Amino acid sequence: MTATRDSDEIERLAANYSAAADGYAEFWSPVIRPVTRRLLEALPWDGARRVLDIGTGPGTLLGEIASVAPATAIVGVDRAFGMVARAPRTPGHLAVMDAMSLGLRRGVFDVAVMTFVLFHLRDPGAALAEVKRVLHRHGVFALATWGHDPVPPAGEIWNDELDAWGACDPSPQTRRDELSDTPEKVVALLTAAGFSARRVWTEGIEHQWDVARFIGLRTSFGTAKRKLETLVPEKRRAFLAFIADRMRGLDAADFLYRAETICAVATA
Repeated sequence: MTATRDSDEIERLAANYSAAADGYAEFWSPVIRPVTRRLLEALPWDGARRVLDIGTGPGTLLGEIASVAPATAIVGVDRAFGMVARAPRTPGHLAVMDAMSLGLRRGVFDVAVMTFVLFHLRDPGAALAEVKRVLHRHGVFALATWGHDPVPPAGEIWNDELDAWGACDPSPQTRRDELSDTPEKVVALLTAAGFSARRVWTEGIEHQWDVARFIGLRTSFGTAKRKLETLVPEKRRAFLAFIADRMRGLDAADFLYRAETICAVATA
């Protein structure tokens, strides 16, 4: 029964991200990109020949990796087919693959990267052990995950209004931030998986939304998108007209997103 529930949860998560791939690429990737860029800059790229991007999403990191390590062969994997389909065909090779069970040979990669995936996983320790398996001896692993990911005031208002209009999430996702939301927890997970943590640090994210892009995010990605789509078309149109007017009445501070991430670089 547990295996069935786990499988159902994985499929639901993949389906949610597949359905929102365009919105993720357009509105969310730019928000987290500064952190992922700094994470890549912290890696030792000399001598790296093969790189694995786990949870590649719409392939945002593929070009970034190619820019800092142009001589590498890059593989991007993601469980969500829609994300992989949205990713650029170059510079990397792409595959639909679960982070918990990588269909890759042992000891193949020099560098592996996993950004904003760990908090989704039922057993992050097992996933990290799987990453270690595909890295060669002394291979390097980099990860970023959420430490604190609050909803800005405009988002809270949006959520409350959606609930008041009778919307519901038909495909809820489980987040397990509590398993990896501090540097100490990340170090413990890495150590248990057989890694040696070289550097673990926090990175802040600050992003100022404007009204138009905030509405774009909320209507094309995440829980808000799924809930909105449960309203019948006429009611959905009425809600969007209402909420757009409500959003335009808010201050810029209500759209300021501030979060904290945990970043780490470790060796196998």
